[in-house]
Amino acid sequence: MTEERQFDEIKGKKCDARVTLVIGVILLATLSVAILSIQLTYAQSAGTNKAINLKLGNKTYAIKYQIIGGNLTAISAAKDNITLLLDVLSTSNGRLTIELPRNIIDSRKQGNIDDNFTVFEDGQYVAADEIRTNPQARTLTVGFDNGTSVIEITGTQMVPEFTAVAVGILAISTIGMIVATGRYNGIVRS
Repeated sequence: MTEERQFDEIKGKKCDARVTLVIGVILLATLSVAILSIQLTYAQSAGTNKAINLKLGNKTYAIKYQIIGGNLTAISAAKDNITLLLDVLSTSNGRLTIELPRNIIDSRKQGNIDDNFTVFEDGQYVAADEIRTNPQARTLTVGFDNGTSVIEITGTQMVPEFTAVAVGILAISTIGMIVATGRYNGIVRS
């Protein structure tokens, strides 16, 4: 073999090695993207939309949420401090995304301007991100730690619990006050 031919063969083998290396890197990158895509799809499906019922007085409201890293087992309201209490069974560090209908709970400051909700995780203040807002609802995302059992969301106003019985009692009381005042002032005679 001539030297030129040997040189061409060596050069060709180096070229083949480079092509093989480039193809290998491309295949590895493609495989990595595929695996990452599968993991993201799983993570998104693990947090599918769900709803939990909130009972206020004699009405029940469906509250939409997504949770990753645990389960939302119950929801209730503490009307005296305008707070939703969310019972969580956490299995790892996670995230709760919850849609809060404005006709149930809202947080507003003077001038009817949206204000931040105050959020607690097992009694400790945590930051919440408001990811969506519209005239009907506000959506919050709250990160939580493994072992968390209660998330509290406090606003500035909550749906009133004026049931039919409460309205009836208010009406009877008002009529009674009018009659009593009238008799005292001599307007109504018996």
